Order: sequence, then C-alpha cells, then structure tokens
Amino acid sequence: MKNTLLLILLLAALSFSACEKEKTPPTELEKLPAATQEGKNTFGCLVDGKAWTPKWGGLLKPGITPYYNNILGNFSIITYFYKNGKFESGVSIGQKFAPFFEPGTYSMDIGQSNYLLISKTCVDSVISDSRIYHNINGVFEITRLDVSTGIISGTFEFDAVSETCQDTVRITDGRFDIKYK
Repeated sequence: MKNTLLLILLLAALSFSACEKEKTPPTELEKLPAATQEGKNTFGCLVDGKAWTPKWGGLLKPGITPYYNNILGNFSIITYFYKNGKFESGVSIGQKFAPFFEPGTYSMDIGQSNYLLISKTCVDSVISDSRIYHNINGVFEITRLDVSTGIISGTFEFDAVSETCQDTVRITDGRFDIKYK
C-alpha cells in the first residue's frame, strides 16, 4: 500500500512538472524597449549583438539627454549607462537635418553619432580612460516628429570605429521614443 501511494505521488509530481513550460531567457533583441511613438523616453540598441539601454546614475547623472531644435533642424540624444554611480558607457546619436524636416529615412552624417566605453586597455588620447567610436556610416528612420507635443521617435543603426584602438563596433536595432520638451 505504501509503495502504491508513493508511486502515485511520484507520477503526479512528474506530470505537474511536465506541464510547466520551461522559461527561456529573453533574446538580446527582446531586452530592448519596444519601438513606440508615444514620448516614453526610451532608448536602446544592440552593440555588437548585445542589448544596451541607458541607466540613470543619480540626480545629476541622467540616463537620457535629448535635444531638438525644429528651426535649425539640430537633433541629438545622448545616453549614459552608470553602474554603482560611475559612468561605464554611452551612445549618442545626432544629426543636422534641414529645418522642419519630415518623418522618413536619412543617412547619418559621418562622425555625428558615437559609442563611448570606459576601458582599461587601448584608450583614446582625448579622454584618458575611454575608447571613443565615431560613426563611419549609418541611417536614421524618423517615424514620428510632433513639434506640438515635443515627441520624436525612430530607429537607427551605424558602424563606428576607434581610430586609436583600430577597433569597430556595430550598433543595430536602435530605437528611441523621446519627449524633448
């Protein structure tokens, strides 16, 4: 009787565990914020295939600093990742569009978008503990530009090179949804 009861309990436990689906970890792309157009102040991209999103570092260390001047067409988003209150990396995208530009796809101006990484090896001479990568190509797709609400949203990708370190990074699947006012 004991053996039968033990066998029934064991089979029940096995059947319940078989019903539970194994949770697969999210892919790097799934770790990025959704590509929204609501002014949610989100930003993310893949840096050499790894998810990268900004992280706030405290009161005077914002995660995202947006700028857009609709008269001059100047646009930039500077983002930061802080760990334990210390800057670790950053992605900045920027462009001088024609005044009053429309949503659409635009080629990036060379050198206007960057990736910055705090590094112990091979550092740039301008900032002694960092590698600076400047874009050598790239594209923006502006999906929403609403001057009345101050929302600009879109996607981006670019390759960037550190001439000092002879190294290249690939920034892909970038997306932003920013309220700049």
